[in-house]
Amino acid sequence: MKTFVIGDTHGCYSEFKMLLDSLDADFKTDRLIMLGDYIDRGLQSYELLMALQLLRNTYGSDHIVLIRGNHEQMAIDSSNDIEPCWGNGCDATLNSFKKHNYSLGEAVDFFKTMLLHYSDEYFFYVHAGVNPNRSFKDQSDNDFLWSRREFISHSHKLDKTVIFGHTPTFYFTSQATKPQFMNDKIALDTGCVYGYSLSALELVDGQIVQVHSVNRFAA
Repeated sequence: MKTFVIGDTHGCYSEFKMLLDSLDADFKTDRLIMLGDYIDRGLQSYELLMALQLLRNTYGSDHIVLIRGNHEQMAIDSSNDIEPCWGNGCDATLNSFKKHNYSLGEAVDFFKTMLLHYSDEYFFYVHAGVNPNRSFKDQSDNDFLWSRREFISHSHKLDKTVIFGHTPTFYFTSQATKPQFMNDKIALDTGCVYGYSLSALELVDGQIVQVHSVNRFAA
């Protein structure tokens, strides 16, 4: 079985479709792990969410693993507002939903079904990271959704390499279109919505056998 891990998509449906089409994947047997932040900033949040729902409904949650990002959590937290807007590019999401007559409530119901983290025998997958000063049992939801500087700067206490999104790779290096490999973590948000690329790791038996990517389409 192959495992494919894709970083933050942020409404970049066209790039997601192109990347998925480029993978030699059969999700009847292979697995796709998405690291969250499917909405905001990009213009195709609705199309992206529909594609993810279809994939999971077709192949099941064992083969299509959807992790919740902080942007999905912000939408959940603001869903009771009369005129919800949670910042960070949410206007693009609400416009996309309105265009397709899709309600925020429907999206929130979907977001609530997503995992905060996932692990297999080789890796720990999460949107943002973990608190490096805490054991796994003491981590909070906010740690999984919002961790950044302290997680990136320090070794963590988990016994597996952490694969995460949330922090774009241009935070680390001028080679912004490439995943960043560190001692105990791998950064996979290669900044598609910022004009860089969307990336996927292909894993087999705990080994990275290939890095797939597509460049950001011109607006």
